[in-house]
Amino acid sequence: MADFTYPPEVHLLADLRVEIEALDDGELLARLPVTPELLAADGGVHAGMIATLVDIVGGAIAVRAVHPDWMATSDMALQVVRPAVGPVLEARGTVLRRGRTTLVIEVTVFDLPDDATPVAWSVLTFAVLPRAADGPPPMELPPVPRHSRFGPGELGAHVVDAVSIGAGGDGPVSMPIDDYVRNTIGALQGGVVALLAEVAAARAVAAALDAPAAATVDLQITYLATGRIGPVEARIRSVDADPATGSGRGLVELVDTGAGDRLTARVTFSAVAA
Repeated sequence: MADFTYPPEVHLLADLRVEIEALDDGELLARLPVTPELLAADGGVHAGMIATLVDIVGGAIAVRAVHPDWMATSDMALQVVRPAVGPVLEARGTVLRRGRTTLVIEVTVFDLPDDATPVAWSVLTFAVLPRAADGPPPMELPPVPRHSRFGPGELGAHVVDAVSIGAGGDGPVSMPIDDYVRNTIGALQGGVVALLAEVAAARAVAAALDAPAAATVDLQITYLATGRIGPVEARIRSVDADPATGSGRGLVELVDTGAGDRLTARVTFSAVAA
């Protein structure tokens, strides 16, 4: 996201047709058209897709806020207040704190045309990585176009199928890492990490409740390492379901099985029967 030449034409983000708008006050907005391919069991956009939109706008703001240094996402907290049905989701980000070693950004997500109350909110924490004094000169950041659009593709299948999230029988939910879901450094894109965790969480809660399906409404993601080889597996470590409320919560860990089961993220979650 540093120079807006990413993503390539054949990429999940291109198929989502996300639009970026730069306002006169320097604020950045990201918009996602809502299509049936993005919907979860509750009829709203998958929490992982909301997280992807959050990741886009948060990353675009962060890379400029820390320049000439660099940054890495440490944590993302996402709460979905109600199902996001569109027709367009809009994410608005603002810097809450810029410290010497940490950057904190808040992102609120609205269901346009209703922008009175958010459908979701998120807080992202980035580790600031200082540029070495004897290192290469800092990258020049071009101005953000007033309007730009990722494209020109479109999803030809439901997003869960498009990124090849599946499960082998009763085994853990997993997905491969390929160029369709890589970020600018060749690792699994942060929003897709959230989608994988979200799908695993919803399936685990649905099974624990003996319900047909569930929808994830809360994710607390700690990014520990990049997933580069794959497949990445989402392994449920605990799940606590409450049939009286039709909800459940738990912990899922994501591991890169191609890198010796390297732990890439730990995610706590909440989901509700749908």
